[in-house]
Amino acid sequence: MVFRHHSRVGSESRFSHRLRVRFAETDAQGIVFNGNYLTYCDVAWTEYFRALGLTYADMISRGMDMVLVGAVQEFKSPAVFDEMLEISARVLAIGTSSINFEFEVYGADDGRFVHRARSTYVTVDPVTKSKIPVPDVLRQVISTHEGLVFSSSKNSETS
Repeated sequence: MVFRHHSRVGSESRFSHRLRVRFAETDAQGIVFNGNYLTYCDVAWTEYFRALGLTYADMISRGMDMVLVGAVQEFKSPAVFDEMLEISARVLAIGTSSINFEFEVYGADDGRFVHRARSTYVTVDPVTKSKIPVPDVLRQVISTHEGLVFSSSKNSETS
């Protein structure tokens, strides 16, 4: 994982994670199958929080979980077997109970823009799966990392 964007990556993100395309992730065209990009984003999401000191088990023990409620993807150029990719992750907005992420995938060797996804997660109680407000501790950890203020007061982002 990288805490500053790689010089070849055009992302504004402060976090990125590298992974190598496995053969099983490619299709008959010899390129990464489109459904696998959300898996790559999920890996980056997990590593983003791990880099901030919050593992999934930590979140659960603090009484919070997150569920993906929406994602929009843009495919810019194909990635292929054995290619090293760099996936950046950043938080764009935090609402009352939602967190909006942007993920960008680049070729790690050539800096080629491969994919972008914008995803919305909702914080939920880990037992009941009911929507809960984004905990202040999570809001603060993300704000500190991103260098932005995500206040606990309701902003223009709807939940």
